[in-house]
Amino acid sequence: MTELGLVSIFLTNTAILITCAYLFNMGYKYLFAHTSEKVRQAITVIIFIVAGFLTILFGFRINETAITDLRMVPIILAALVFRNPRVLIVISLGIALLRLTLHGVNPASTAGVINLLVLGVTAAGLVMLFERRNWPFARKAVISIVVLNTLNMVNLAIFGILPPLAFLTEVAVVTYPLGIALSAVFIFIVRDFYKEQQRIDDLRNMNLILRRQTRELREAKRELEEKARQIMLSSQYKSEFMANMSHELKTPLNSIILLSQLMRDDDERYGSDDIRYADLIHTAGNDLLQLINDILDLSKVEAGKMDIVWDTVSVADAVQLIGQQFEPVAARKCLFFEYEVAEGVPATIVSDGLRMNQILRNLLANAFKFTDRGEVRLTVTSERIHAHPLAAPLRRSPFLVEKSPLRRLMEETRKTISGGSREAAGWKTGRRKTREAEGPADTWVVFTVRDTGIGIDKDKQRLIFEAFQQGDGSINRKYGGTGLGLSISLQLTRLLGGELSLVSEKDQGSSFTLRLPVKPPLSAYRSEHEEPEPAGLK
Repeated sequence: MTELGLVSIFLTNTAILITCAYLFNMGYKYLFAHTSEKVRQAITVIIFIVAGFLTILFGFRINETAITDLRMVPIILAALVFRNPRVLIVISLGIALLRLTLHGVNPASTAGVINLLVLGVTAAGLVMLFERRNWPFARKAVISIVVLNTLNMVNLAIFGILPPLAFLTEVAVVTYPLGIALSAVFIFIVRDFYKEQQRIDDLRNMNLILRRQTRELREAKRELEEKARQIMLSSQYKSEFMANMSHELKTPLNSIILLSQLMRDDDERYGSDDIRYADLIHTAGNDLLQLINDILDLSKVEAGKMDIVWDTVSVADAVQLIGQQFEPVAARKCLFFEYEVAEGVPATIVSDGLRMNQILRNLLANAFKFTDRGEVRLTVTSERIHAHPLAAPLRRSPFLVEKSPLRRLMEETRKTISGGSREAAGWKTGRRKTREAEGPADTWVVFTVRDTGIGIDKDKQRLIFEAFQQGDGSINRKYGGTGLGLSISLQLTRLLGGELSLVSEKDQGSSFTLRLPVKPPLSAYRSEHEEPEPAGLK
């Protein structure tokens, strides 16, 4: 028996154990990972038992029946891997039973069986200790290696066939430090294998989670698209119904207004009471007609059927016309009213004069409605931008209503249903040949309506741009109105390629700002299927 022989056999045992660990790692990666937890645990226990038996089979033979080897290493590793103490007993008993198959029952094999059972019971005790203590892996590994190697040496000295003194001086002096060193090397090699398995498991679990989430997102997207399609169709049916009903209501209403006008103008035929009643009917009919027109405009915008007729519009003439319309209102309420066009404002812009006038009329009507004293001002200025507003975002009021994801999805769905063309969706865009607007293309004309009225709370400023909404429920009772004006104005502003914003404080008045481009982009008034005009807008 030589020291070189012991070192050679122990290194062989270590190589066998590393090979078993590597094969187990490969099998776990490609085969065992898809099995159940119980099957994997059973396979792992069998591999531990086989690895322990292989160390005995290729161990150093002291004589015909006595063998020294690294059989305690699988038990050490098992103490660090398993959390069930009974598994350690099973592994040590399995290795012991296989030990008896080599030379049968004899003093050496009996000592080996006793040694393995003692090691198994001790390892089970270490597992229970580790479960109660939150120690790091390195500390648990050092404790297991030192305790089980020392116990293995003591057991062989007590129960082995060699005299204790001879065993300690001739065998243990080499096998004990060598066993500790090789056990530590093997344990930390297997630790790397274990970390790799954990990474593989984590990646596999993450992949499964991502696949499940992707599948759920696809299903949610399909459901959302279907709901958006249904909402869009419902909204379209509602808008078409409202538009049709508005037309049907306007016919008899116009007759009522006309007849009441005839009664008011016929002093000879009707008495004073009849004329007063006719005047009330005429006023109420006009109010109802204005409401129907607002609902019709809102329905047209929502249904995508609003007619936009692009033409060259004189800024000064438009402001003069709208100002003259509201001078009687200002005189009746004893308010100071001023409208002006600043120097440097382009003389003309390309827009829809009727819709621009409608927006300004709504803004001024609100300003006069909610202002009891003070003044109302309409000023027109210009501002330059570095890029077109549709190519880069402008500064916006913090409350300005933006399109929600559902709204954008509904619009995309509408395009898909209609084949992608604006004409197929019922979008009508009138065009007439126009002269080129005066002023650079990167200039915006800014219409600002300021008043000294009741103002709007910060938390209500977004709400007022929604249909049938006002800043306060009591406003309906005190000032009247349906809350459609600002919603229609915002929609029309978007169709004209501009933006509408608000700055206001409670009891400090409000300032509405309408920005319109001097020359809207071609996409605002020409569909992608149309050929460019030789003498049109540039």
